Amino acid sequence: MNRLVVHHIYANGMACDLSGYRNHGVPYAIADAGSPFAPAFVYTTGNSRVIVPPSQSLQDLIAVRAVVTFYLNSPGNLRRYNLMEGHVCFALFVNPDGSLQGTIFDADGNWTGAQSPPNTVSAGQWHQAEIRHDGVNHTALYLDSVPVATSYAAKGPARSIGPHGIAIGHWPETSGQYTFDGYIREAWVYKYDPAEAAKNLLDPCCGDYRRALDDTAEALRSMGYTAEKARQQGMDLVKFGLSISAKVRGADPAQSQKHATLSALALAAFLRGDSAAYTNAITQLAEQAATTLSMADQKQIHDQEQQLLKALPLPLKQWQTLIGKMCWNAKLDPKAVLKGVQQAAGTKGTPAPKGRN
Repeated sequence: MNRLVVHHIYANGMACDLSGYRNHGVPYAIADAGSPFAPAFVYTTGNSRVIVPPSQSLQDLIAVRAVVTFYLNSPGNLRRYNLMEGHVCFALFVNPDGSLQGTIFDADGNWTGAQSPPNTVSAGQWHQAEIRHDGVNHTALYLDSVPVATSYAAKGPARSIGPHGIAIGHWPETSGQYTFDGYIREAWVYKYDPAEAAKNLLDPCCGDYRRALDDTAEALRSMGYTAEKARQQGMDLVKFGLSISAKVRGADPAQSQKHATLSALALAAFLRGDSAAYTNAITQLAEQAATTLSMADQKQIHDQEQQLLKALPLPLKQWQTLIGKMCWNAKLDPKAVLKGVQQAAGTKGTPAPKGRN
C-alpha cells in the first residue's frame, strides 16, 4: 500500500480529494456537522452518502489500505453500518454486535476478511477504523491504531473498484440498508503501485542503467509497443506472482508468516547484492511451494508462466541482458534452487516438476 489515491476531509459541503488524483467525492443528503463535531459530515437519512466515481487510479488496487475517522451515534436498532465500501473490491463496516469487519472480494468471488470481537466499536465517541490487505491473503483490522483482528483467508490480489465507485458511509448500491448513522470526518484509500515499488530497486549510482532502459524503451516503441500495453503486462506478472503466493500460503497463519518472512529476506538480500542469502531465501520459498502445492497446481502455474513469457514483446534473453546492466549484483544459483526443490519434493513423496528451473 504505497500510494495514496483518496484523501477526503469533510467540511463546507465538499469532499475534495487531497491525494492529487482528483478522486473527489459527491455528497448526497449530507449536512456539515456543527460544534463540537466539525469538521465532519453528519449522516441522518438512508440516502446520506459520499460517492467517489471509478477512475484509472482506482483500478488494480492489488493491496489495499482504507481508513475512516467516524463517530457512531447510539443505535436505536442494531444493524450493519458501512464506513467505506469499494464496489466489488473491499468493505469496512461495523456489525450489529459492535464488531469491526473488513473484507475484500477475493480471488474465489467471495467476500472474505477479518472480524473483531463483539463490542470493539463504542457508540458515542470518535474512532479511526482501518483495513489492510497485503495483496496475498493477509487481512488486518485496526481501531484507533490498535490491531483488533487478523485473518489469512482472503485470497488476493485486491480487485479494481467497480462501476459504482467507492461509497463512504453507505453501500455502493442504491439501497440505504447499511447507511451510517453519525459523523464521518476523514477518509483515506491507499493502493499498491508496482511502478513506485520498482523505483526503489534502481541504484541512482549505477551509470549504465538509464541508457539500458532508454535503449529498451526505444526498441519497444519501434515495435509499436505502448505504455498502456507495458502497464497491463506488468500488472499481469504482478498478479501472477501474488496468486502463486496466495496458493502457497493457503489460509494457514504459520505458512503465511513463514512465506512473508522469506519474501522479505529475499528482497533485502537482493537489494544488498548478497547472492548466497538471496539464493538461500529463494530456495526456501521454492521448497515451500513444492511441499504445499499439488502437482496439478504446479503444472497450472508452469503453464501460466509459459504463456506470460511468450506474451512478452522481447525474448527472455534480452530481458536478462537488461537486468545485467541494472547493477543488481545478487545472482541466483538455479542449480541450488533446483536441488532444494527436488529434495523437498522427494520428502513429500512426489517427483519435482520438469521445466521449473
